Amino acid sequence: MTTAAKSTPERNMELVRHFQRDCMHAQRVDLMDRYLAPDLVIHLPSGAVQQGRENAFSWFLECTTWFTSSGIEVKMMLADDDTVFQLIELHFEHTGEYQGIPATGKRISVPGLAAFKIRDGLISEHWGLYEMDTIPRQLGIEVPTAQW
Repeated sequence: MTTAAKSTPERNMELVRHFQRDCMHAQRVDLMDRYLAPDLVIHLPSGAVQQGRENAFSWFLECTTWFTSSGIEVKMMLADDDTVFQLIELHFEHTGEYQGIPATGKRISVPGLAAFKIRDGLISEHWGLYEMDTIPRQLGIEVPTAQW
């Protein structure tokens, strides 16, 4: 019995799943070059991260000083020949100072949308929209709500 070859969308979803498991959840920055193109383009609100794989490494290392991953929940994932889209929820433990808030040990969850462009078997672009404004409240910090 032979196993059918995986389709390109299946391979792309597997690449993203392995990147998230090996790099994001296991926090193994040393493995990122297996998954990310050197000229990685990052699309995050307000230019949070400069372009390029090395800047992604630096930003990711900074994030690991604030939070330790406790899991990535993929609620939905769709793919085609060069794109993967996810509805995800990131789970963390607050283990370091974040925006002046000392480590609390609290577990938090950040829902979001992620999209990845795949080129030559590597992630070449990433778009992310995450509900970062929910973090202070989850850490027990009162944040004034906007008045419309």
